[in-house]
Amino acid sequence: MYLWQLSVPEQLSFYDSGVYLAAAVHLVTGILPYRDFTFVQPPGLLYLLSPVALLSRVIGTHDGLTLSRVLASVVTAANCVMTAALVRSHGRVAMVIAGVGVAVSPVAFLVSSSIKLDPFSLFFALAGILLTVGRGRVEALSRRRAILVGVALGVASLVKLWAFFPFVAIVVLVTWRARKRVVALITSAGVTFLVGVLPFLFAAPRNFVTEVFVEQLGRKANGSDSGSLLFRLRALTGYIDTLVAPSTAITLVAFGALAVLVVFAYRHWSTVSDVDAVILFGTLAVVFMLLVSPETYSYYDYYAQPFLISLAVVALWRVGARVRHRIPAPPMGRGTQRFVVGTGVTSLVLAAGALALYTTSFYSAYAYVYGFYGRWIGLITRAVPKGSCVVYNQVSFGIYANRFITSDPKCPTVVDVYGEWMGNGYQLVAPPRSFSRQWLGYLENAQYAVFSSPMPGDIPWDPKLRRWFKQNYHLIAVKQYVFVYEHGNVRGP
Repeated sequence: MYLWQLSVPEQLSFYDSGVYLAAAVHLVTGILPYRDFTFVQPPGLLYLLSPVALLSRVIGTHDGLTLSRVLASVVTAANCVMTAALVRSHGRVAMVIAGVGVAVSPVAFLVSSSIKLDPFSLFFALAGILLTVGRGRVEALSRRRAILVGVALGVASLVKLWAFFPFVAIVVLVTWRARKRVVALITSAGVTFLVGVLPFLFAAPRNFVTEVFVEQLGRKANGSDSGSLLFRLRALTGYIDTLVAPSTAITLVAFGALAVLVVFAYRHWSTVSDVDAVILFGTLAVVFMLLVSPETYSYYDYYAQPFLISLAVVALWRVGARVRHRIPAPPMGRGTQRFVVGTGVTSLVLAAGALALYTTSFYSAYAYVYGFYGRWIGLITRAVPKGSCVVYNQVSFGIYANRFITSDPKCPTVVDVYGEWMGNGYQLVAPPRSFSRQWLGYLENAQYAVFSSPMPGDIPWDPKLRRWFKQNYHLIAVKQYVFVYEHGNVRGP
């Protein structure tokens, strides 16, 4: 289903895809994040995308973007497989329900259609959990395996700092069950993270710490993306942006029922296996993270899907086993058994098919809200000569149009406009004069500017910058949300 998305020209959540691939393309050419351009995430995904970025220098960034989407699809599908593996001790039906539940969640389609941090970070976090409990009891965890768990969790944190919360859940379990392995696990995770960040920490220590930690931990959310507690609970379902998004009342009832079910399922703690325990700990940690984070977007809740769905499946199976133990099953003939099993399997297949059809049917509507159509961006390819220096307010335009790589050594490196705002008032206040002057420098050195609107609000316009731009740039092409401007002093690429 995720690979099917590659046949659809639209991309959901278009902005981030360009930021991450553009940053990786810069990295492989020696233009470093934090030192040479703003990048407000750890560098883990840039390492993972580096092979694609190198290839993009040869085949073009458009095809590099396609390869990155293939990689995202494979990783997102692998997360479904690992979710199923988490509940394998409860049987194959439990595995199918858990894996399919994550696979057809609309928020999974949202993150797998583009390049996001969350699937990659979650991939390594789930791998760390499976390495921890893969042999049954955590007491059997060897020192070598504990080191591998730490490496996986260190990589997960290098991609996105949120992996700290699954890391805490695993540390709690290992401290409880295999205390002697805690030091090896924590040390290997810390060393892995430190080795990954050291090159950038040495190159630009102040910028790195500010952009990755200070700005992230102190993010000031806009009113439109902060989200109330009830909104965040609804978003945890994974269906918040769809036509069947649950109401607040249904959400409260659903999570209330889940809480009651979990209490009954886990109340005899001595019978709880290590894997069921880490599913509970991980769910509590990740849900807490999503409910208290300074800001939220609907796709953030993908991080919770494997944990919540696994917890629901485990709770149902544990309660069901207890009921079956106390109430003997009625005698059934072979024909009746086949009918019951056949009906159950058919119902599951039909339900999964219905969910899959629904989650794919909202694609065209989503594209207008979160993404862009390729035929609009083809305008850039036709209007801008190859190798030109272009400044974008959405660098995804340049990546998609094969007009990102330039032969101009003086071309400014603008990758993440929203990230630049994080240190300049978060668009909640008028832009500082220094920020507007910085953008004046960008535009003075560019040959073209491509914006998503005539005067996009994500650029720090002040009267001087606005006046200068109108005097020096003129519109040469426009289609829908793509506006191409040429600098009056344009020079050959």
